[in-house]
Amino acid sequence: MSQYFADIKETEFFITDDEARHLAVVARHKEGDEITVFNGKGPQFTGKIERIQKNFVRGRLLKKVPLRLPPVELELYFAPNSRTGLEEVLDKGTQLGVAAFCPITTARTEYQAARKWQEKCARWQQIMLSACKQCDTPRLPEIHEPVSFLTAVQDKISSLITYEAEESHTVAWGLEKLLSPKRLRVYVGPAGGWTDEEIVIAAQYGVLPVTLGVNILRAETACIAAAAKIL
Repeated sequence: MSQYFADIKETEFFITDDEARHLAVVARHKEGDEITVFNGKGPQFTGKIERIQKNFVRGRLLKKVPLRLPPVELELYFAPNSRTGLEEVLDKGTQLGVAAFCPITTARTEYQAARKWQEKCARWQQIMLSACKQCDTPRLPEIHEPVSFLTAVQDKISSLITYEAEESHTVAWGLEKLLSPKRLRVYVGPAGGWTDEEIVIAAQYGVLPVTLGVNILRAETACIAAAAKIL
């Protein structure tokens, strides 16, 4: 059953603009059809379309779909290398169930995500929304405005940092060491890797370095590998 982003009220749902046009024109739904709706913040619902126009759809909620959530609320803080690389991480990470993303600035960061942030953020919200619809997940991730690594690492949150020089401590070891937290942050560095100073600072704030395996991964691949291992 198709899933659509909607404004959900007590017993009704409303779909407008591009989403309504897709439902009516592309998917060719009709009044009486049953669809799945979600608002990105809570559960999904099955609903029946009662009125359908080119730019507006109204329907009645039928029942709540059981909520399926990942075992941990994962925050992915990563140093993007390019716009396309960042968007790849948002797409694949959303499909895996990442709860929040945050681009970070490190000593070797190549891409400045903060430039024209509002314009970029609108596009990135659409990428995450499309990924939610594709993989039938009910929660739309948050995307936080970029911060420096040195600022982010001071937050008192259970955290791991993927580090290419780490050889023995795996992600599974890190999760066990942190007592399987319900909320977890993982830091992934840029193409040039972390500096020695950044690793030392991370250790000072209790962030555990872990390995993703014997191979050196592209930054984007490392983000997806870390999320997949954790989720």
